[in-house]
Amino acid sequence: MRVGVIGTGFAASSHVDALSRVPGVEVAGIAGSRPERGREAAARLGVDQAYPDWRALLADDSVDAVHDCTPNYLHAEINRAVLESGKHLLSEKPLAMNSEESGTLVEVAASAPGLSGVCFNYRHFPLVRHLRNTLVERGAGPVHMVHGAYLQDWLLEPTDWNWRLDPEKGGASRALADIGSHWLDLAQHVAGDRVIEVLADLGTLHAERLRPAGEVETFARDARPDRETVGVFSEDMGSVLLRFASGARGSLTVSQVSAGWKNRLVLEVDAARASYVWNQEDPNRLRIGRRDGPNAELPRDPTLLSPAAARLAHFPGGHQEGWPDGLKNLFIEFYDAVRAGAEGRPAEPSFASFADAHQVIRVVEAALASHRSGQWTKVED
Repeated sequence: MRVGVIGTGFAASSHVDALSRVPGVEVAGIAGSRPERGREAAARLGVDQAYPDWRALLADDSVDAVHDCTPNYLHAEINRAVLESGKHLLSEKPLAMNSEESGTLVEVAASAPGLSGVCFNYRHFPLVRHLRNTLVERGAGPVHMVHGAYLQDWLLEPTDWNWRLDPEKGGASRALADIGSHWLDLAQHVAGDRVIEVLADLGTLHAERLRPAGEVETFARDARPDRETVGVFSEDMGSVLLRFASGARGSLTVSQVSAGWKNRLVLEVDAARASYVWNQEDPNRLRIGRRDGPNAELPRDPTLLSPAAARLAHFPGGHQEGWPDGLKNLFIEFYDAVRAGAEGRPAEPSFASFADAHQVIRVVEAALASHRSGQWTKVED
């Protein structure tokens, strides 16, 4: 299976690394925003070929699948072109800049010959899969509350900059669309439920930032002294109350300006007979809370997990696995599903579909509308 990667930043580098650990998959080449960026990334990542642009990559009939790791504003155009080329497609989130674009992509994907999916990679941690199995099978009874946070600090200072701060490239929402979308997808996937209404309060810490000339890689700090003062029109932080289709309630706190938190995604689920806490920065432990007995901790040990979750644990208990391994698990599942389709075998993939990603964009848009109105806002169906 020959795979082309479009993009040269943090996401693309992570994809190339994970793909190198997936059996039966070869990274055929990489394409950047400019030919020289593609060549530099190919040399840095050990990829044999650099395409002059993404269109040249799509024109290569030897490429079977494409990973879209470009900035948000390019997703709709590139994703549609990949689908129409007949190649398989894994897109970074968000699927598109808005629900109009993502809705069109859902329709195109439905009739496209290639398989498509979206990189909501937190679904693919072993303990997350175990928790989903427990909740969906009602092992702890019905869920009545889902709450948590996604906190980072890489945009804390007014001198911190990245293309995501430009609404023309990142979109109308930033913290909520960029990292909150991961939490929203994870919460809905694990609980087997859908957010149908939101009440949001969003905030911008820095109304102005100092932008350096040129590009700044994601999570990088830039010390260049020559800077331009620019306005910021997207949120740095926010809180969202949630109502689910089942009647469950929830809350999400999201921030890219919380000092000391590098990538703290925490999901807490309260069910009738137990509560559960999973923290992405400590991903090999699942806390289980009980009212009438001692609390417990489930380690990421394949001998203790449900069969579906154990398949995602590639090392024995105590041999820690983390963020890069969750991404690898997503890719293994995606390409297993591709092969199953080619061989006429059934497959039950758990990776996020274009329809799932479209729904998350709807939730984010409802939160933006709620913040503007100060009222509960329904998620458009």
